Amino acid sequence: MLEEIWKKIIRSEGVSFWRLAAFFLWLMSLAHRFLFFLKKIGSGAPLKLDVPVLSVGNIVVGGSGKTPMVAFIARYLLNEEIRVGIVSSGYGRPERISFVEPGYRVQKMNVNQTGDEVMLLANDLPEAVFAVDESKALAAKKLAGMKEVDVIIVDDGFQHFALARDINLVTYDAGVKDKFLKPFPYGILREPIRAIRRADIVVVTRSKFARDLNLLMKRLQKVHPGGDFYNAKFTATDLVGREQTLSVKYLEDKSVFLFAGVGNFQALRKQVFALSGDLDYAWELSDHQQYDQTVLEEIKTLVEELDSDVIVTTSKDWVKLGNFDFDREIYYLTLSVDLDPGEEKLMEGIMSKLNLKRRET
Repeated sequence: MLEEIWKKIIRSEGVSFWRLAAFFLWLMSLAHRFLFFLKKIGSGAPLKLDVPVLSVGNIVVGGSGKTPMVAFIARYLLNEEIRVGIVSSGYGRPERISFVEPGYRVQKMNVNQTGDEVMLLANDLPEAVFAVDESKALAAKKLAGMKEVDVIIVDDGFQHFALARDINLVTYDAGVKDKFLKPFPYGILREPIRAIRRADIVVVTRSKFARDLNLLMKRLQKVHPGGDFYNAKFTATDLVGREQTLSVKYLEDKSVFLFAGVGNFQALRKQVFALSGDLDYAWELSDHQQYDQTVLEEIKTLVEELDSDVIVTTSKDWVKLGNFDFDREIYYLTLSVDLDPGEEKLMEGIMSKLNLKRRET
């Protein structure tokens, strides 16, 4: 409910009640900036591990494509026979337990214990080892102490100052409108744009949604002249269901009901609208939405009323749906990552800086 109200306020235009409410968000943003400053200076000396650490993060609240980038980098390294550990706080999970487990064991846990993003990554990366704790520094320390990984990837670690990292990679969503680039909660910025100067690598994601990609890249490069910049396109390739996998072309002559609880729902809606014959309804739920019986039944009722052919969601939402019967075909979208200037350049640079080499098997 609070997230829904917040989104209405920051998305409002012209003179309205919501714009008046935005003044109070501006006041709250001053407090947020002050508390963030205290957190930064109060973190003390960052914990340095004897295992190389790569952080993948962002400077906004909500989605910017960091989890797909974590999966992309981890999969590449695993294919090179490099043992990968992944650290997360398990944000959004109701049960705040700590654990260190390989992905194939995490898959068998309850998503309420792991969180949706950890479960999603574990399904894609069963060979990786996951360390989950509210303190990412503590999780990384436990993981490094096991001597079972060659590199640690920290999911959403850019603002976690208690842990030293060898590479900071920041994702920046090209589709975000300038009007939202204000300090949270007045806008969506966790930190000012100039914070990207701390990053070694900046990946501009969802580049096809940029109004002018060249202008955006020049603007960011001016902020951080020493950064290593890439842009990434996330392309929907397949629809994965409970019994079959289909090409996204399957949606071309179908009426679609879309629902998801993700940070950047508008980009997802545009993507599905372009793929479908008719987008009946696009329901934006809270980020990290919990799907209890009431919510699932409400989705099913809406789908029946609209008589949609197909239900589409994201893999992040899919892992929380269980075996609920929607009485319709339901699929989640899989995404491929296309990097410019190229994945080989990015990964060779990462492996070189972290001194990672293919393990002999």
